[in-house]
Amino acid sequence: MNLDLYLDLIWQGETAVTLLLVFLRMSGFFFLFPVFRRPYCPTPVAVFLAIICALLIAPTLPGHPGGDPWSEIALEGIREITAGAALGFLAFLILVTGQMAGQFLDFQMGFFTASEVDPMLGVRVPLVGNYLYLLSMVLFLSFDGHHHVLRVLQESFTEVPLGTPLSSAVLPQVFSFMSWMFRAAFQVSLPVLACLFVTSVGLGILARTMPQLNLFVLGIPIRILVGMTMLLAMTGVYANFFRDGSGERMLDLFRLLRVW
Repeated sequence: MNLDLYLDLIWQGETAVTLLLVFLRMSGFFFLFPVFRRPYCPTPVAVFLAIICALLIAPTLPGHPGGDPWSEIALEGIREITAGAALGFLAFLILVTGQMAGQFLDFQMGFFTASEVDPMLGVRVPLVGNYLYLLSMVLFLSFDGHHHVLRVLQESFTEVPLGTPLSSAVLPQVFSFMSWMFRAAFQVSLPVLACLFVTSVGLGILARTMPQLNLFVLGIPIRILVGMTMLLAMTGVYANFFRDGSGERMLDLFRLLRVW
């Protein structure tokens, strides 16, 4: 199709409204999903991607149904931003699982006084939590997870047409997502916590048998060494666990669209 003809088509009343609503849903998703937002992705690049996706998807969708297409644009725009942000938030929970598992481990490993600033969220995060979060993001990209979430976003325009209000059936799916996040974080941290518990028991027995040792000073580096060794040994196991879990959550996103 000629480019000038295509641009004339999309700027017609109904098509222009459709293009705007698609762009708003894309923007809401890109705003919350970390792969496509600062600091990992510059804002102009994210906006450009949202515009390109809107230009590709909008012509395939039906136009605005009857009446003045601009009459309820504010309400429908809020709905589309909410829909995109909801999908971005749920996809974001997949990556936050590692960070939450790290929060369980930091206190037990002796990193409870050490933290660093997360440049994306602007808050202080634990060291182990940030390590597992960045590892989760690398694994997510290596498994083409960003392609899958974009496919979910594309399918959302078919399963959830423009202007569709939020259904109450979505809330159980959201709670299911959040419960999986807490459960998966505990499962990831449980082997390391078990080893640290055994280490604490061993240090306690050693403190009773050899009270002249300053175990308060020796215990912290021992716990850090045991914890880091277990984290390195579990990298392959965590990669498989994260791949399977993220794949199941992608299927849950498709189920969420069907009950929207």
